Amino acid sequence: MGLLRGEEVTFAGRHYQVKGHRSHPPPVQQPHPPILVGGNGPSLLRLAAREADIVGFSGTGRTKADGQNHEATGFPPSAVEGRVALVREAAGARFGDLELNALVQAVIVTDDRAAAAERLRRRLPELSEDEILSTPYMLIGSEGHMAEQLHERRERFGFSYFSIREGAMEAMAPVIAALAGQ
Repeated sequence: MGLLRGEEVTFAGRHYQVKGHRSHPPPVQQPHPPILVGGNGPSLLRLAAREADIVGFSGTGRTKADGQNHEATGFPPSAVEGRVALVREAAGARFGDLELNALVQAVIVTDDRAAAAERLRRRLPELSEDEILSTPYMLIGSEGHMAEQLHERRERFGFSYFSIREGAMEAMAPVIAALAGQ
């Protein structure tokens, strides 16, 4: 944390060493920049609730047998509500000071939401079509509908903001413009 406060730091650890290092320029936010800790597992979310400034929710859980994909164990809205309740309980009195972030795993611009959800169900068989269409980790529909979804999900789950993956930036540009009223 000393580096985040603009202090000179010396450290010798197993993987690296620094001697008399100071970050420049020092962070504008004091006493340090906001710390985001995120994931889906209960232990990690409890830690984030106690220690972080921002709790990030990813919805993904344990790795599937192929080692490449993650199960969407936290995607159903009831699971999201449960994870938010877990964070609320673990944070206690500091919950009101936390920001909640959701990582949107997929953005699909379409007028046929049901067909898009069905295609996703083939990759995520543990989820129903309704769960895919109502999870905060997927945005599916027209740009206007996605803007509505973000408002609804912010109200329902209490998310301060949503993050998207780099590959969805172009698809999200019109949604962001709609949210900004342009």
